[in-house]
Amino acid sequence: MVTSLGFADVTWLIFLHSIFYVTLLSVQGSDPRSVKENKQTLYRCRLDKTVKKPSSVVLNWKVDLENMEMTWDSNVTMRECSVDTPPFNCNYGIKEETMCYFDSVQLHKGATFIAKIEYLNQNLSDSIYFPPEEMDGTSVENFSCVLYNVSSLNCTWNAGRNAPEDVQYFLYLKYREVSSGIDGKKRECPHYISNVLGRHIACHVPKITFESTEDIYYIYVNGSSQKSQIRYYDALLKLCHHERIGPPQTITQNCSKLSSKCIVQWTPPITNEKCCCLCYEIKDETENTTESIHDNYKSFDVDQRHVVMIRSFKRSFDFTVYSEWSEPIILDFLSQPNLFPTINLVLIAVGTILMILILAFLCKRYRIWHKLTLPVPQPKDLFQQYSKNMEKELVDPIPTVHEPDEKITVIEEVTDSFKK
Repeated sequence: MVTSLGFADVTWLIFLHSIFYVTLLSVQGSDPRSVKENKQTLYRCRLDKTVKKPSSVVLNWKVDLENMEMTWDSNVTMRECSVDTPPFNCNYGIKEETMCYFDSVQLHKGATFIAKIEYLNQNLSDSIYFPPEEMDGTSVENFSCVLYNVSSLNCTWNAGRNAPEDVQYFLYLKYREVSSGIDGKKRECPHYISNVLGRHIACHVPKITFESTEDIYYIYVNGSSQKSQIRYYDALLKLCHHERIGPPQTITQNCSKLSSKCIVQWTPPITNEKCCCLCYEIKDETENTTESIHDNYKSFDVDQRHVVMIRSFKRSFDFTVYSEWSEPIILDFLSQPNLFPTINLVLIAVGTILMILILAFLCKRYRIWHKLTLPVPQPKDLFQQYSKNMEKELVDPIPTVHEPDEKITVIEEVTDSFKK
């Protein structure tokens, strides 16, 4: 082998092997054989300028996965604590005396907690590797969340296929504002949705807030049972990545034979304004083309029948979410309703109303209505009047007329007997 390769080739191979060995030691801070045994890989965090902690240095550090806390003995100085998770960034913890806590770390895919310490003027490092959770079938499965109606969140899941019958799941949320680094408090799901067995299968959050597209919610789902241990499930959610948006609303079209064009307009769906940016995709099934636009209208050259559909979408540098397609829109002149009879009817109705208003104004101004509505005298009923007169003659006494200075003279006849 040496003869066939030559002395220079063998020397080059030994040199490359030594460089690889030294590089691996500097990156991992430990013997490479331990890396193979643990199948540990650092994705972002590094152990540069540190030496693997000897066994004589007792750190006695522990990691609480549920509360994301790291603790250690006080006889060493902790310079830096971090956790490396695939495929995200290196997450640095916040130190407080003999404790370090972390936020926004997804653990069920595996994680490596790293401690950089100073002991007797030496920079040492140590790590604890938590392998990915094995699929034992007790943790929740098919976990998914949807942001809808601007600020409502629904998360659903199925019970693990090997979970016992008495298993009960509980969901917790923790908010982290990336821009300011402010972390919210851990809180439990406010409203659970249960199946017929009383087992939680979904969580409804009526109002959830965040400030930007990059803000993160840490979701942690654990379980309890009297029969066996239940493994946890966790996830990091950027809510804008899970927003459910609707298709465009109130789609209208206006076609003109003179210009051979159709203009299609619509109103945007209601979405969360924190999730940038709302666009539209138009698919022309007649020409088999798709186009993305920002405006809420589109002009089509219609020289033949077209069938188009529209959907909304939001796109950023790391995500894209789509709505459902709208109902097919048929663009041709034959499909347009004849608007001229309708316009004529509208004009006639408007003209009639205006004439009525004008006449009412003139009548009120010149009191024409009052003059036109004066009462008409009724003709006398002669028969009725005659009847009333007769009744009056029968009832009323005849008046006696007395003449002034009236004298009454009595004349008697003188007979023969009176003369004697």
